Amino acid sequence: MATTKLPPDGLDLLTPDVTTDAEIEQFRAFYSYAKKAQNKSYEFWLEFRPDVLKRHKARTATYYVGPPAPCGALAALHQYIITAFDDGIGYEFQLAQTMGASRSDIIDTISVAFIHSGHPGMYLVSRHTDWLRDFEEMTPSGAFPDNWGFDPHAFDSGMDWTEMHCSEEDIARLLGWYEQTIGEVPRYVAWLAENRPDLLKAYRNRYEHAIRDSLPAQMMPYLNLHYNVFRGFEEGIRENVLLGRALGMTRQQILNAICSAVLHTGTEGFGIVERCTEGLLETFPDVD
Repeated sequence: MATTKLPPDGLDLLTPDVTTDAEIEQFRAFYSYAKKAQNKSYEFWLEFRPDVLKRHKARTATYYVGPPAPCGALAALHQYIITAFDDGIGYEFQLAQTMGASRSDIIDTISVAFIHSGHPGMYLVSRHTDWLRDFEEMTPSGAFPDNWGFDPHAFDSGMDWTEMHCSEEDIARLLGWYEQTIGEVPRYVAWLAENRPDLLKAYRNRYEHAIRDSLPAQMMPYLNLHYNVFRGFEEGIRENVLLGRALGMTRQQILNAICSAVLHTGTEGFGIVERCTEGLLETFPDVD
């Protein structure tokens, strides 16, 4: 089994206007190890404007707080599957593995992504099946935060999965799950319950059973929070902040999921976060 210890990337972020050959050599060595390939966008900036790359990497160094974990790589993989970014899927597979994600962690993440990706993302995932078949588990595997854990029943609503029809009892159980777990019922849930209850049940069936083998339950709100910040969906942001709180995530862990989306939203996206989570972050266990 391979080790998960990452080498330094070699860039001196305090000297953006000076980049040495030694820095470039170490930076490429880092990507050869972490993602088994060079990042094409970074290669462009190394050739034409290394200062742009260094200032970008300074951003990367600030959005995540805490011990290294595969959460960010899996969140990026989740987003890249949904947006059908083939190169991104390939290198986030590699990075997640390097960071300690197991094969089943990655497959559980793909399962969650399929809820939003439809077929375009899955067609691209299918190009990487040989890599999944030959997957080499890292040591240690599953290097997630200590307060996280796998729980295949974390999202059980009590709906009856032995039939496709959504009964009034199914709706009552689902609404009760939301009220008990996050303290409110999202508007889309109430709307579907009234207008297309069978569709609501079908999607809830996918959601409750997407994580089956090893992925910590906390990755469900982490993945969906990152994605909903990326696309600017207020209801999805609020629901997953509340769900993260219910699952014992800390304030910094929630902020990591939110801030990881800055790569594609820009800082302007956080205005949406502020509007739909006003006062919520102060209710989490850590405020440092």
